Amino acid sequence: MLVAAVLSAWVQYAADGKPHARALVPQTCPAVSYDGGSAPMRQRAAPAPAAGFDDVVCDAPLPPKARNVKIEDVRLPSPPAAPRRIVVFGDTGCRMLDDEQQNCGDIADWPFPKIARTIAAAHPDLLVHVGDYYYRENNCPKSMTECRNRWGDTSMSWNADWFTPGRPVFASAPLILIRGNHEDCQRGGPAWFRYLDGADTVTPCTAGVVDGTAPWAASFNGLRIVVNDSAADPSDSKADPARIAFYAASYRKAQALVAGASGDAWFVTHRPPFSNTNETQALLQIGWSFAPFSVVLAGHVHDFEAINLTGYPPLIVNGESGDDLDDAGSTAKYIGFQTNAGKPVYAFATPAPYATKQYGFAVYTKNAAGWRISLRDTDGIERRACMLTKGAVSCL
Repeated sequence: MLVAAVLSAWVQYAADGKPHARALVPQTCPAVSYDGGSAPMRQRAAPAPAAGFDDVVCDAPLPPKARNVKIEDVRLPSPPAAPRRIVVFGDTGCRMLDDEQQNCGDIADWPFPKIARTIAAAHPDLLVHVGDYYYRENNCPKSMTECRNRWGDTSMSWNADWFTPGRPVFASAPLILIRGNHEDCQRGGPAWFRYLDGADTVTPCTAGVVDGTAPWAASFNGLRIVVNDSAADPSDSKADPARIAFYAASYRKAQALVAGASGDAWFVTHRPPFSNTNETQALLQIGWSFAPFSVVLAGHVHDFEAINLTGYPPLIVNGESGDDLDDAGSTAKYIGFQTNAGKPVYAFATPAPYATKQYGFAVYTKNAAGWRISLRDTDGIERRACMLTKGAVSCL
């Protein structure tokens, strides 16, 4: 029997709210098998050598209770019914842009390959990536041989930034994937829509077009996660009527998606909405405070932050998983800049904002009080513990 080569494979939740198996292969899409059945994978995207994509992207929905999932000889994780151990991470790619250069072959300088192995060792039930997978926008210096000629929005770059180092996490748990601003149509958008977007078909992505996809939700026993696209925004600080209208429409859709949720409800996006002018203006326009969501999760800023705001659910930023780190507390600072009619929009609540600047990820574990958040370093050692309860997050 001839076995097709599987270049990469993973399980992700798609825009229909269901788990899907995806795979990259050189030619013909294989079948995905699981206990009691199998299904042919359909071709999501064909090779496009002129655009820099040399693989075939395959997709198939999975039964929600699928077990022993396999694509050829690659074993994949089973969808969880009630995830109680969730890893949140993000902003993972290796920065290659003009004079901003990480050494992609040095684990100390770009630690995501190590972080991916450490995440897998934490044995999560579910993974949430808050966006920004692709950072290799320019070629790197000749002295950095590990990244030389692996740049641009191509299969080679995405293999280097995501698919190759991400293999341990793909084997550990299904993913919920958020689009980051590095996946806008100016940068990594074409590959995002080809490989990771949740829609059934590949959305055309044109440079210079400010786009956005509708929110969608994945529901589990005791938890509903609503995914929101905040990738394409010309500015975090300058008002744009078109983006305000887009966010207002997205928020109304999110309200409908969360209606009737039992248990916890997470709003997950890339840009922290309270530090973005267009998102803030959209919230004011529709008079919404994110009720009934219990938390807003984001990335974009490369640190960890836990922020309480009066009248809003807590905001938690998990952007510390690979790219160059930002100053700790940057999101809280930007939130303070948001004004309306000359007055501050937001007021910080207690506990006061907490921030840390260190590479790693966060393990959210469900308990009787809420969610215990274990901040882990690249070795998987807990460096801080936080607690997310109804209406507040506190770091011990």
